[in-house]
Amino acid sequence: MKTFAIFSTASALALAATIAYAQPAPPSAGSPAPRGQMTRADFDSLTDARVASIQAGLKLTPDQQKLWPPVEKAIRAMATTRAERREALRERASRTERPDMMQRLERGAAFSSKNAENLNALSTAMKPLWASLDDRQKKLLPVLMREGREGRMAEWRHRGAEMMHRGGPQGQQAPAPKQ
Repeated sequence: MKTFAIFSTASALALAATIAYAQPAPPSAGSPAPRGQMTRADFDSLTDARVASIQAGLKLTPDQQKLWPPVEKAIRAMATTRAERREALRERASRTERPDMMQRLERGAAFSSKNAENLNALSTAMKPLWASLDDRQKKLLPVLMREGREGRMAEWRHRGAEMMHRGGPQGQQAPAPKQ
């Protein structure tokens, strides 16, 4: 019986120590965001780098440089919208109540409208610059612009959809759906 009591006590202490060790330390008031969570300043820095990389990759002529500011403004507006959306998603995730269907529809409609507005502004700003680009620049611009859009997530989603139809990464080809 004495052995059982010692074993039980040791097990309880080991379990308590494991649980205590596994708990993350609370962040201090002045500490940076937890690893994996980027701040607004981080996103602004990435936007600055993206704008600079697009401009450097295109090697704009002095005449093309004059057409660049409206394009840069549109790119930054899109980045600001993305950052605001991320912040709103983070804030909503911290709440316990779940939005109902109408709230989700309204939120999706507002997001789609803002996204369309930003894309129209970019399209309008890009037209004069696009007309002045040479063939090499026209080939590079879509690649340079794509860099900031969703990163690898879009590629992974695409691959995931492909794998579903094949039965997995090395799976057999699934029959085509009947229409």
